[in-house]
Amino acid sequence: MFALQNLGEAEYVVALFMYMCLLGYPADKISILTTYNGQKHLIRDIINRRCGSNPLIGRPNKVTTVDRFQGQQNDYILLSLVRTRAVGHLRDVRRLVVAMSRARLGLYIFARVSLFQNCFELTPAFSQLTARPLHLHIIPTEPFPTSRKNGERPSHEVQIIKNMPQMANFVYNMYMHLIQTTHHYHQTLLQLPPAMVEEGEEVQSQETELETEEEAMPAQADVTPGLTDASSSQETSASQTETTVTLHETEATPSETGASSSPEAVSAVSEMTAAMAGPVGVPGESNTPQEATSAPGEPK
Repeated sequence: MFALQNLGEAEYVVALFMYMCLLGYPADKISILTTYNGQKHLIRDIINRRCGSNPLIGRPNKVTTVDRFQGQQNDYILLSLVRTRAVGHLRDVRRLVVAMSRARLGLYIFARVSLFQNCFELTPAFSQLTARPLHLHIIPTEPFPTSRKNGERPSHEVQIIKNMPQMANFVYNMYMHLIQTTHHYHQTLLQLPPAMVEEGEEVQSQETELETEEEAMPAQADVTPGLTDASSSQETSASQTETTVTLHETEATPSETGASSSPEAVSAVSEMTAAMAGPVGVPGESNTPQEATSAPGEPK
């Protein structure tokens, strides 16, 4: 037995997950699925290195295989199909149906489109998927939650991501910009005179007291005193969403085996790893997807 891995897709999936978290998407509303145990463990390793202990990102709800996720759902699903030379056990349409029906709001698929599209059993499903754009379209200036309605054209600029290194570099720059902005904000607070800081705290405490008084006023207005011989009595009165599916194509590579990626991918990955090693620690096509075989004993 052997386990298949695709480093390009794994890096791409994690980069998209980090991008969504930096925009404000709750990490527990995102699950990452794959069709092989080897890919599952690879994605978990990347998440542990990049964002496991990072309070700005966090961890996804689950990183598991499609078979293990049967009967469960989440708002956003990132799906890695791994294979680049042969369809494998995903030829079973029932497994594909399970994989594509786990998302409530957004499904992002990372795959070698040309491979799965030419599979007879999967042609109907992939014909519908390929009718959508095969590159990742993102709107970095539209944070979560958005006020834009389903079907409404975005008012912000849409950016197209064509491969994994581009996405990795984009997330790195976005992350560093967020860190620098936060640092600048804290430095500004430290430079304020103590009197201004104390004044701000007093204003905040006064606002809190006013809110408390306003909440207490309706309850007092409902109290009606009555005249009795012995004592007085009191009387008190008590988004519609549409699922989005995005397919991301993986370019062909000379070989399906081997755990290494291209120099561009390794460079982008190394750059992100070095930058995010501090205490403070989505969809398109994978530029260098490859599959690798691991030691025997691990099930598919």
